[in-house]
Amino acid sequence: MMHGRSIRAVRAVAVTAAAAILLTACSNSAAPADQDDETGTSDAVAAAEEFLAPWSGEGEKNLLIDEPLAAPVTDGAHVVYLDVGTPVSAVMWGNLQAPAELLGLDLERVEVGRDAQSINSAMNTVVELELDGVINITLDPVFFESQIEQLDALGIPMASGSVMNTVEYGLPEAFNGPDWMVANGEALGAAAIQRSGGASEFVFYNIPEFPFSPYELDGAESKISELCPDCTLRVVDIPIAELGSTAADRVVSDLQANPQTEYFISAVDEVQIGLPQKLDLAGLDIQGIAMWPAPPNYEQIAAGDQDATLSVDLNLMMWTVLDQLLREMGGQDYEWPDAQTRAATLTRITDQANAPDDPVVGYVAIPDYQDRFAANWLVD
Repeated sequence: MMHGRSIRAVRAVAVTAAAAILLTACSNSAAPADQDDETGTSDAVAAAEEFLAPWSGEGEKNLLIDEPLAAPVTDGAHVVYLDVGTPVSAVMWGNLQAPAELLGLDLERVEVGRDAQSINSAMNTVVELELDGVINITLDPVFFESQIEQLDALGIPMASGSVMNTVEYGLPEAFNGPDWMVANGEALGAAAIQRSGGASEFVFYNIPEFPFSPYELDGAESKISELCPDCTLRVVDIPIAELGSTAADRVVSDLQANPQTEYFISAVDEVQIGLPQKLDLAGLDIQGIAMWPAPPNYEQIAAGDQDATLSVDLNLMMWTVLDQLLREMGGQDYEWPDAQTRAATLTRITDQANAPDDPVVGYVAIPDYQDRFAANWLVD
């Protein structure tokens, strides 16, 4: 489904003023219109670059919760990972293996599916397991509210990542909740202006089933509107079921139908997997940026086929979510830093110049993060 969402400001006052200048033969004292446009574009690009400074990946970073556990984790603690079945979800499962081994966890993967019936069935199975904790990435609690109540009654905590409404359902606040997503959405909007050299026609590919996607959109819209009031941002919905299959085809079709589009933004980078080749076949020369890259995205960027991505250090993310779960399991208090710090700690604008050497490992925000977590987890 496609619908337009314009953020173009009306400049009637400026037009009237320009006409008056012409009628009074005072045009020699006014800057030409194209010069005004160039100045506005230059200002927007410069402002975008300044805003993006925290997302450069430079500077020293710290763990979001940087204090030791009150007690070591019990060896063999049983933790379940809820797998929503996307390529990035598989990467995150892989990123949990090292810390699970370090702690001696009994880590189990439960595939929850993508429809309400499958989720309900899978979560009923989870409740029946003898667990110490649950990790949920992206699955909206609205689909398993009754099971949350059962888990709570059993004293089984859940830590979440990329879930926007945890608190409303009695779950601990995720470190990358709504304000974190909006902040990174602003970075996507600023990057679109900066990397396009000041384009004015954009499109955002939204994934409605991902609860975080609308927050990224809100951030992108607000930042583009702030930096470029005359710019236009269309919004196109891509169903989650098309990720890993026909999402790239949908993007190509949309860009063919809207040739005025100069640059695109996507809520998730899975949309771009295989997209450069299909754009070439269609004779389209349009670049874009997204968030949540998988290894194929890094390979495309390193090859110069994909413009950029808003990298997320998925290892640091999963170790952080697990760290939160361990504190919940131990009943230990903790506090997240402000949203700007959280966002800039885990994410960075990545292009061909700073593409990671290993696309599987991806962006590494804190090189010695494993040693830092091990110390905080009281691991010898």
